[in-house]
Amino acid sequence: MKRKFILHAMTALFGAAALGLTPAYADAKKYQALQKKLIIDAETTHSPGMGSYAPALEKVMPAVVTIFASKSVKVERTSNPQQEEMLKRFFDIPDELLDQYRNEAPERHEQGLGSGVVITPDGYILTNNHVVADADEIKVTLPESKKEYDAELIGADPRTDVALLKIEASGLKQITIGDSSKLRIGDVVLAVGNPLTLEQSASIGIVSALGRNELNITNGGYENFIQTDAAINRGNSGGALVDASGRLIGINTAIQSNFSGGNIGIGFAIPGNMALNIVERLIKGDGIVKRGFLGVYLRELDENFAKALGRDEQNGVLVTEVGSDTPAASGGMKPGDLIVAYNGVKVDNMQKLRLDISNTPPGEKVKFEVIRNGKDTDVEVILGDLENGTKSLAGAPSGGSRTAKPQELVEGVRIKDLDEDTRAALQLDDEVNGVVVESVKDNVPAAEAGLRPGTVITQIDQTDVDSTQGAFDIVEGFDSDVLLLQVYVAGRRDILAVPLK
Repeated sequence: MKRKFILHAMTALFGAAALGLTPAYADAKKYQALQKKLIIDAETTHSPGMGSYAPALEKVMPAVVTIFASKSVKVERTSNPQQEEMLKRFFDIPDELLDQYRNEAPERHEQGLGSGVVITPDGYILTNNHVVADADEIKVTLPESKKEYDAELIGADPRTDVALLKIEASGLKQITIGDSSKLRIGDVVLAVGNPLTLEQSASIGIVSALGRNELNITNGGYENFIQTDAAINRGNSGGALVDASGRLIGINTAIQSNFSGGNIGIGFAIPGNMALNIVERLIKGDGIVKRGFLGVYLRELDENFAKALGRDEQNGVLVTEVGSDTPAASGGMKPGDLIVAYNGVKVDNMQKLRLDISNTPPGEKVKFEVIRNGKDTDVEVILGDLENGTKSLAGAPSGGSRTAKPQELVEGVRIKDLDEDTRAALQLDDEVNGVVVESVKDNVPAAEAGLRPGTVITQIDQTDVDSTQGAFDIVEGFDSDVLLLQVYVAGRRDILAVPLK
């Protein structure tokens, strides 16, 4: 798959050179060509009064495909000294054969099922990154003909969980794209996909909320989800969330579930406008999304800060620190600046500002309206590249915000410092020190090893821990396969072994 992608990128580059065009110009022309193939209906998404949604679904279902992604995974063999000693003693098995058996791990073939949405008649398909991530082979099956195609991964963006595929086909039935910015809480929506291997299933609900973020669904925190109670189950990922007229307004992505793992009426979809923005940037960036970088630490403006700044409103985001040698520093931004608008758009919260900056290409000049010492002023900044820029903000989450969610200690595990309130809640003695587990995702190695929220980690790799930063430092320097954690839970101490590979 990687080889296919490299060949695709090289073809695009040398094709541009043959025409005497720059690669950037050729990529823009390529997206313009794709854009002409899209069917876009930007009318209101308000639900019409109707007794049946069959007409809408008849338009949508031919454009929702099944995606099979497969990969080979090596199965690590564990050493059993007693068993090996018996083999050597009774069957005279030489050591070199035992070493070969241990080192030649077998491969397990894994296959995942998901959904996708045809957006052009010549085979461009939107889906989730997690549906196709790390796949060796991707197959797409059309709903009506049941014809199967090999799919090429044009590009993927783990930070928003969007991926773009391409199959060699023509005359496909494509979905009509709506304007997700016009959604309102209460609008009727339909979820279409292949839940639990049940092809071409549809469910109905409403928009429950908009702009959901900090859910830790994506890898990087660029979240702006539509929440819906339309039933979404495993296999729906990458499928279509449409309005009552059958226009695409979201890509089904995740569910909030209980121990059953099924639908409980809380599902999340990537807004259609956001997904199309990623499509454009994947095509123009040869399969990679480049994000703007400012280089500051931010915090929300709460009531106390608003009073201290003499403001009646709490809109705006406060700059607490400006990184050295960053675009913000070069543009003249200063600690204490209150950002109230970005490129003419009002700034309501830190998460939305981070998202807006990330959606701006590196190298573009942007304007911030700030309040400095009680006076309005404009600050112009040429944004840098996030991938390179975060190195100048050591320890900052992507986007440069200290108050954003911390990174995972190990896969699926988030921790926080042990403060007095947490001590009281967990009824901890003074001699218990460490960090507390804030959340553990289902089905990750740490969960299978027995780590649970509320557990206090007192040692990592036999080293005492007294802060989250200390914990991250130990794990960052750890280079073995299994991490030992000494923990304190329910009044007793224990040791857990968490596989890392």
